[in-house]
Amino acid sequence: MSKRSRKDNETSETADGESPKDGLPLSTGDVHAKIGFTGASSFRGHLVLKRLAELPHVKEIHVFDIKAPLVHAAKVVFHRVDLTRDGSDELVASLLIKNDIKFLVHGALFSGPGRNPGNRREVETIGTFHVLNALAEAKVERCVVLGDTFVYGAHSQNPNFITESHSLKPLGPDFVRARVDVEKQLVEFAKDYPACEVCVLRFAPILGPNSTNVRARYFLVGIIPKVLGYDPLLQFIHEDDAVLAAQLAVFSKARGAFNIVGKGVLPLSTGIHLSGRFPVPVATPVCKTVFSLGFMLRLWDLPSSMVPFFQYLCVADGSRAEKLLHFKPRYSSRQALKALIEAARLRSVGFSVPSSALGEEHPLQADEGFVRVI
Repeated sequence: MSKRSRKDNETSETADGESPKDGLPLSTGDVHAKIGFTGASSFRGHLVLKRLAELPHVKEIHVFDIKAPLVHAAKVVFHRVDLTRDGSDELVASLLIKNDIKFLVHGALFSGPGRNPGNRREVETIGTFHVLNALAEAKVERCVVLGDTFVYGAHSQNPNFITESHSLKPLGPDFVRARVDVEKQLVEFAKDYPACEVCVLRFAPILGPNSTNVRARYFLVGIIPKVLGYDPLLQFIHEDDAVLAAQLAVFSKARGAFNIVGKGVLPLSTGIHLSGRFPVPVATPVCKTVFSLGFMLRLWDLPSSMVPFFQYLCVADGSRAEKLLHFKPRYSSRQALKALIEAARLRSVGFSVPSSALGEEHPLQADEGFVRVI
């Protein structure tokens, strides 16, 4: 197989190039009857896979992962593949060609920092490199990438609302630098293989009744750390809106990067107040030490590299997604957080929760009542 070569550049661009066909939705007949999928075992990947499996015009979904997905459907076909291993690109390419798959969702990306940064970098940078090699060999026509807005980083110079044309800085925490490297690969691939439509969805932190990511756990621990003297604005997206955006991207001709965000923002102090938890302000000179200590003792899942996100803005503008993907969020950032918090409170007293918003602005319908778990 002829493989692309990696270029270890130190700068990055955003994948926001447009074509005359950008934003034109495809029909929902047999256009993407067979879909490839990576990262289906993650929370975000699980949500998107579940929605795609429910669509009648999707014939097969071929999952490439080291873990079998939790979505059990006849149309979901699992292939055990470790994207970090040499030769995985050849294996994935052969499976794409054999099953005549012309579309792939790349979701093998982490939604926040983790406790094994070395493994994270391998999965994201090396895994993406292998996936793009496979796409090039199999001549896949469209690739939708499930990314994150944290790729912009949290900096004091950030504008109030960051657009997709904002340059990505290969600085800051390891998890941001790794993602910038991924986006650089995507930009280079899109230039070298214009026949493949590359669409990158940069999601704000996804919250909702079922969320399990780092941001969700932050608001559910008993003691919440914050940096003294700072109260940055936060932005979230409800999990139902996130899935809707991914579905629209699948059946679109739009290329480039898109910020997928909820309506409005809210201050960190408001979010902590809504959670009902006890905030612990930490002085700036010792905040990284305190965050590291709490992370090491497993009091929270926030390493010291997250400190800038508790000081500076990282709020994205979603107007491009509205214009070209026709995506308009139904819920606000506040509602997404409320859905997470209220669902956690109900579960703590033995109730199961429907997977819909629990925000005060959209009350549940009478037939969506809670069911007691015995």
